[in-house]
Amino acid sequence: MAARPPPDSPSHRSSWATGARIAAADIAASPTDRTLLLATTERGVATSTDGGRTFAPPRSSTVQLFLAWPAASALYGLDLTGMLSVSADAGATWKRVSTIPGGGPQAFTAVDEGHLLAATSDGIYESRDAGATFTRILPLAEG
Repeated sequence: MAARPPPDSPSHRSSWATGARIAAADIAASPTDRTLLLATTERGVATSTDGGRTFAPPRSSTVQLFLAWPAASALYGLDLTGMLSVSADAGATWKRVSTIPGGGPQAFTAVDEGHLLAATSDGIYESRDAGATFTRILPLAEG
């Protein structure tokens, strides 16, 4: 097994490029366009069309905390209250889907277009119907 180069070696640095500085809680990459990135900010979802070198201001005032982008037609956003929304146009517009139970969201991901997982302040919740319903699959350990 080959050893990885140290983080400060020239071969390691060549795989990264300096991008824009943005105060973002989460970043999502388009599943079909490697130059399209979205970042959640306190003003809404900012967009980069150049691989993260720059970000345009939010096109919508909808503020999301977490993003998951499993398919071009399904960008999911989760806000601070647990409201789940979906966008079919890369975040330009949002449609409310449901509210994830369990208090404040801590983490969110999409396994695929219809299978979602969310960690909240009282456990892990799963949806297998694109967010229409959620079931707690793992309660938060007490103590």
